[in-house]
Amino acid sequence: MTPVETADGERTNLQGTSPPAAGSPGSPAARQQARQAILDLTTSVYACSALCSALQLGILEELSMPQTPGQIADRTGADEALVKSLLDVAVELGLAETAGNGYVCSPGAVGFASGRAKEFLIGDLRSTMLQSAHLVEQSHHGSVPLGGWEQYSDPELLEAQGMRSAEPVGMLVTRLVPMLEGLEARLRSPGARLLDVGTGVGRLAIEMCRHFPDLRVVGIDPYATPLELARRNVAEAGLEGRIELRPQRVEDLGDDQQFDLAWVPVMFLPPDVAARGLERVHTALRPDGWALAGSMTDDGDGLQPAVLRLMAHLFGSGRLLPDQAADMLRAAGYDNVGVLPPTAGVAIRLILGQRPLVEGAQRSRREHGLRTGG
Repeated sequence: MTPVETADGERTNLQGTSPPAAGSPGSPAARQQARQAILDLTTSVYACSALCSALQLGILEELSMPQTPGQIADRTGADEALVKSLLDVAVELGLAETAGNGYVCSPGAVGFASGRAKEFLIGDLRSTMLQSAHLVEQSHHGSVPLGGWEQYSDPELLEAQGMRSAEPVGMLVTRLVPMLEGLEARLRSPGARLLDVGTGVGRLAIEMCRHFPDLRVVGIDPYATPLELARRNVAEAGLEGRIELRPQRVEDLGDDQQFDLAWVPVMFLPPDVAARGLERVHTALRPDGWALAGSMTDDGDGLQPAVLRLMAHLFGSGRLLPDQAADMLRAAGYDNVGVLPPTAGVAIRLILGQRPLVEGAQRSRREHGLRTGG
């Protein structure tokens, strides 16, 4: 009997051969389950785009009090039907609520609907989507470069990533720096200096200078395009006298006892480079100075850890886990090494290490609220 294809794509014959079991490979149920997972994924992509658009168009900023789509459209210039569609998505995300015929921000979203927090969130969303689009486009042409940030030259992408990198500064200033004995006073003193490794477009350096008026920053980056953008951003911020930008790799750093704090995003560095770089940073720190490293790799199960491992691979660090970064700090001679617990909604894990006051002397470990190792 000649097989025929049914409406659901199964091949059968006119004698009514039994279809495969629901869980068997190639069964309609298995295909439908896979298609539903893909539909959920594409829905999430558009939901992310909708949130970014609502922020960029100033729609969420209008929701400090209940507003109708028409009222918001009049003030923002956006199409009224588009406003309603974007806000319906925001409601389903839990970021807005209906209020009669209008909408209002949910309590959790009020904090990032306007001001600097809004700018940081837009940078986070835009960076994610532009980097994702870059991966899609490169794989479409049959090759995905794995050279870390060397592969990115789009100014829009670099600026978005710069805003994303500056977002944690507020948390560092209000929560972390006060935990580290004497560091806040040092950063607020004349002569305070920060080393910003992989400064990119300079946004983190600029944000730190805004929080600490006496702070001077040296930002290093090996790539010309982000440094060119950084020089423009620093000039626009009026901080040319406080932020020095160098075309330099961290493993080539030659400074000695110059910095009170160093930011080292090891998530952008191959493990061998990270290890050498942390040694150079140790030399560059003043006694009792702190190194703050950032890693985004997670060895757990689930979709989010798997995506973070993919991102770390694309960024250049491979599977450099936070505990491995902590081991590098210890091997380089740092004291008081610790891995901070994860923070909800934040992909980056922070690892701390301090240059001893006296080299070679074993100092008592202080917890500083951290999970220390060894």
